Amino acid sequence: MTRFRGRWRAMAAGTVLAATVLLALVGPLLAPHGPGEVLDMPYAPASGAAPLGTEHLGADVLSRFLAGGRSLVLLSLTALAAAYAVGAAAGMVAALRGGRTDSAVLRCADVLLSLPAFLLLSVTVVALGRGAVGVGAATAVVLLPEIVRVVRAATLQALQHDYVEAALARGERTGYVLLREVLPNLTPVLAADAAVRFVGAVFVVSTAGFLGYGAQPPAADWGLMVLENRDGLSLQPLAVAVPAAGILVLLLAANLLVDAAFPAARQPRGRRRPVPVAADLAAGSAVLRLRGLTVQVHGPDGPRTVVDGIDLDLAPGRILALVGPSGSGKTTVALAALGELRPGLSLRTGEAHLAGRPVLGLPARALRRLRSRHAGYVPQDPRTSLAPTMRVADHLGEYLRARSVPRKQRPERIRAALRTVRLPCDDDFLRRLPHQLSGGQRQRVALAAALAHRPDLLVLDEPTSALDPVTAAALLADIRRLREDGGPAVLLVAHDLAQVASVADEVAVLDSGRVVEHGQVADVLARPASAAARSLVDAGRVTALPGPREPVGPAALTVRGLEARRGGRTVLAAIDLSVEQGGCLSVVGPSGGGKTTLLRCLTGLHADWSGALLLSDEETGHGLHGRSPEQLRRLQLVPQDPYSSLNPRHSVGRIVARPLSRFRPELDAAQVRREVDRLLERVGLTSEHAGRRPAQLSGGQRQRVALARALAAEPAVLLCDEVTSALDAPTAHTVISLLAELRRELGVALIVVTHDLTVPARLGGSLAVLADGRIRESGPAERLLTTPADPLTRELLAAVAKLPASAVAPAGITERP
Repeated sequence: MTRFRGRWRAMAAGTVLAATVLLALVGPLLAPHGPGEVLDMPYAPASGAAPLGTEHLGADVLSRFLAGGRSLVLLSLTALAAAYAVGAAAGMVAALRGGRTDSAVLRCADVLLSLPAFLLLSVTVVALGRGAVGVGAATAVVLLPEIVRVVRAATLQALQHDYVEAALARGERTGYVLLREVLPNLTPVLAADAAVRFVGAVFVVSTAGFLGYGAQPPAADWGLMVLENRDGLSLQPLAVAVPAAGILVLLLAANLLVDAAFPAARQPRGRRRPVPVAADLAAGSAVLRLRGLTVQVHGPDGPRTVVDGIDLDLAPGRILALVGPSGSGKTTVALAALGELRPGLSLRTGEAHLAGRPVLGLPARALRRLRSRHAGYVPQDPRTSLAPTMRVADHLGEYLRARSVPRKQRPERIRAALRTVRLPCDDDFLRRLPHQLSGGQRQRVALAAALAHRPDLLVLDEPTSALDPVTAAALLADIRRLREDGGPAVLLVAHDLAQVASVADEVAVLDSGRVVEHGQVADVLARPASAAARSLVDAGRVTALPGPREPVGPAALTVRGLEARRGGRTVLAAIDLSVEQGGCLSVVGPSGGGKTTLLRCLTGLHADWSGALLLSDEETGHGLHGRSPEQLRRLQLVPQDPYSSLNPRHSVGRIVARPLSRFRPELDAAQVRREVDRLLERVGLTSEHAGRRPAQLSGGQRQRVALARALAAEPAVLLCDEVTSALDAPTAHTVISLLAELRRELGVALIVVTHDLTVPARLGGSLAVLADGRIRESGPAERLLTTPADPLTRELLAAVAKLPASAVAPAGITERP
């Protein structure tokens, strides 16, 4: 009902706004008289010739009103477009370039923001003269600084996506990155912001007209009409009231439309009225109950079911693991348990009860109150789970403040929550920012925030997918200890059945939106009854894949004495690596050890390093600008996250075709299409996928497209950054098999950064253990995985053994076919 009312308000406001704008644009054609034609004495009352009377010169009020709206609307839109053209360009360039460029743009914006809008308006009009040009320029100047800041912030967020780094790594120019990769993804943000700025533009132009800066007599303008007729308000109020009403309706309709179309932008005011929530959970009752939950998505081919008839119960203190392949509906079920459905999804049938209350269809305020009291949520990615500008204490304090915990109780509750997840609670740690924490610490801070208000249900979405084995084992141990200490019920979403076996009490295996198996973890592991469960168990068995036994050529890439710095601090030191043509080098180590920084140095995305990088014995520059197109072509990056590595606004065909257009300009359009089809088939997809968008692909399919994009450049070395971390076990096995096949058949060298030790076990080749910015141990992967010499390597292997991977791979991590 709330959504229906919001949609109705948006339609009503949009209709009024459209009618007002249309009247303003076509009004001069409807005017019965010319705007300057004198019909009667000044301020004459209504008559047949002048239905609304006359104004201060005796002209028809109605005719001048109909003729005066066009200039207001057109000038507002023109000024808004000019402000966005300049502001968007400045904001995007500042975000992309950073450094002095960013500082200069921000300082200029700060100067403009510090000046009153009236002063900017007056100074600009005086400098450029009265009239449309001066007022339009002044309006653009008033709007410009806030647009710059909004666009810069949105661009900084867009630049965090892997598809931007992939474009930069292949040497794309600034204009291409901003216009083709960034700008299309800013459209929703800019559209919402432009609607708000339009209201401001109309207000500034109207004010300028009232001050006499805009249209000059005898031209018609609503603001000018208010100025000219204010002295005769008592004699002919319509001469002022009618144009003022036109401005008011235009502003009010635009505001209401923005308010209804973008409700998230509204800020609550005043004290919140208490909303009734469920009483404390009755003893023995289920914290979470799902009955017949069926969710569908509405696509171009009609509705399609994504979750079908889910029945689950979760009792207090129990841990239920939801596992299954990518796209099976795990996250949809978890979010539905919290009363959320992602955009495009709708509830078809069924119910979800949290702490005894239905959550689907509950009013937004009541749902927030219910969740704030009874539920906690930890998202998947530790890199994005914390606000980058908030310190640890502020982050946890914000969670407690939102849940109405008194200020005096918050410090002790914050420290208690940190102790619960075995983190330091001293003042130094509380003052840290997210970038000063490791991946495991970030995930534990997010877990502490979710536990700080002592919820009845904790939902964990893939909490270990981005963590190294040691950190993952420690986090799972914390979850197990919470259960033993009488903690909340836990709904654990995972794609690795073996990994959650040591902590979960029961497991539900999802496939194609249905629960195909549900029972105790040990029973499912020992006797999987469904095909989906068997595939998950089989994927945990580590089997080495066939590949070149001996180097098949000279060194494709050599690194000598690499030392990288960040912010004056050395993060990598004395790095010496080499990989042969057709060879494979896997780099493993704990989170924060420098693995991703090493790849960024090799791709040129991080230029602050010393040492030597040789491609087939040819010296290569440190940064992107110091490398030739040929050197950029020979090193191609396959980013970590399949959901961030592809631009959502581009089709698969366009994504794969771009490297072909850049590195093989001799190909015409038909040849490019044929080559795209060939590359897609090479990675196990079909030409039909070329017309799809990334949102229409599974995680494994997206990773295959990222591989096809990299192969389009015909590289000598593929740099793979955690390419399996976000994939379920069967899909990860398929991607690793594809990498081994590419290495064997195309002779491409692989450098694979991973925290999953089963990856080097399957790929073979060489292995380097990187920790604290240094290579701790290197050599043949088979030797290091069976008889490691370094204590850290033994610790990593021990962590894998503690995870229940040993339950599904009893022969050890280097099992041979």
